[in-house]
Amino acid sequence: MPGARWCRAGATSGATRARARSSCARARPEACLRSSVAMEEIPDIDFAHPVALFPLASTALMPNAVQPLHVFEPRYRRMVVDAVGDAADGLASAAPIAMATFLGDAWRDDYGGTPPLRPTVCVGRIVRHAPLPDGRHDIVLLGTCRARIARMIEPCAGRPYRMAELVPVADRARPRTAVARAREAVVSVLSRPRLARLQAAVPLREWIGRPDVPPRTAVDVASHALVNDPDARYRLLEERDPCRRADEVCGALVALERMIACAERQRSDEWPSGQSWN
Repeated sequence: MPGARWCRAGATSGATRARARSSCARARPEACLRSSVAMEEIPDIDFAHPVALFPLASTALMPNAVQPLHVFEPRYRRMVVDAVGDAADGLASAAPIAMATFLGDAWRDDYGGTPPLRPTVCVGRIVRHAPLPDGRHDIVLLGTCRARIARMIEPCAGRPYRMAELVPVADRARPRTAVARAREAVVSVLSRPRLARLQAAVPLREWIGRPDVPPRTAVDVASHALVNDPDARYRLLEERDPCRRADEVCGALVALERMIACAERQRSDEWPSGQSWN
């Protein structure tokens, strides 16, 4: 998968752990593009069965986007093993994994326990899996849909990770023309001169503007690739209106454009700590 960027997923310590679990550096937005995975290859989610939960400090996955993860914490290694199983058909029958988000900061002092989670999650499918000799795993998750936690199932003997009964969350009905215009607005803002010069803008803009990419898919992938603020990312996951999601993405892009403009106007004597923003 071109441009893959791996987010470390597991326990470290202190500030390092917080950074590793919350940033998932989105310096290469084009890595979120799901062009190498066809939608028809992804089985439907069976919500009659509980789904494994993989919580992070920040929303790490949006529907229709892909996220590489480096899984090294023992309980989540077990989660991957349980999800993949030993099916002869490879990943086609792998169990889904729901990417969840911690509620508040209680997880910082209770990471090894069961800190509270925000109610909305993104259910993903493992579309790439590379087990490593020391028991760690490199996986790629494809977001399939939004869902809400209906009932938490805490860890037990033989299963060190949490699961939950989930309820799928559908988008609000909007006219296709309205969603198409929302997608066009994102492409238009991303085409502005200051943003168009960004290295990652070209492949992303071309992909989300393709006529064969459904507008809702384009907006979700743009959300995943372009919005870094943790609270804004969760709002985008929680938001059921694709047009409002597009508005949020446009707002984030406009803020980035303003930051670039400030950096361009900055004089050397204004550099914070002697360093340029450029």
